[in-house]
Amino acid sequence: MVYVESPQRDDEDKRMTAPSSSGDSAVFRQAMREFAAGVSIVACGAGEQRSGCTVTALTSLSLTPPTLLVCLSRDALTLKRLSETGAFSVNLLAARHRELADRFASRVGERGPARFAVGRWTTLVTGAPLLADALAAIDCRVEEIIERHTHAIVIGAVVAVQRGEHGPALAHWRSHYETLE
Repeated sequence: MVYVESPQRDDEDKRMTAPSSSGDSAVFRQAMREFAAGVSIVACGAGEQRSGCTVTALTSLSLTPPTLLVCLSRDALTLKRLSETGAFSVNLLAARHRELADRFASRVGERGPARFAVGRWTTLVTGAPLLADALAAIDCRVEEIIERHTHAIVIGAVVAVQRGEHGPALAHWRSHYETLE
């Protein structure tokens, strides 16, 4: 397999082989930083068993039936809890949630249920925690978990959706948060 990069200069080599070493993986990581993505919090569990993490690897899979997929690190506590409970939420973040995104991305030191001390959390059908003022919160049951390499692809069957407050979206691009109006 060959990846073709857009040239930055005419004299640069435009092709590289598929990433196989840590050096190639670094190039791939740099390339993926050019992909702007929405920022969400995936959450699951209840009470002291709650867990959640910030994710950008999220996409809709099907409208009929409503299904989405999210990619989580195989080492993440959230993946373990999600596997145990069979349910999770996806909370689409607004620009006003930048600090909350950092909190759930382990940038401020909080872990496990302590992360939920900030924000107003509610539940819908599955009991998974939903951020009340998210742009949208999606309640899912786990349909399938596919483990590949360092991550797991979680396919979620959507059981409920809550539209929240309007506002600009939070996006992640080139390793920084951005605001999408």
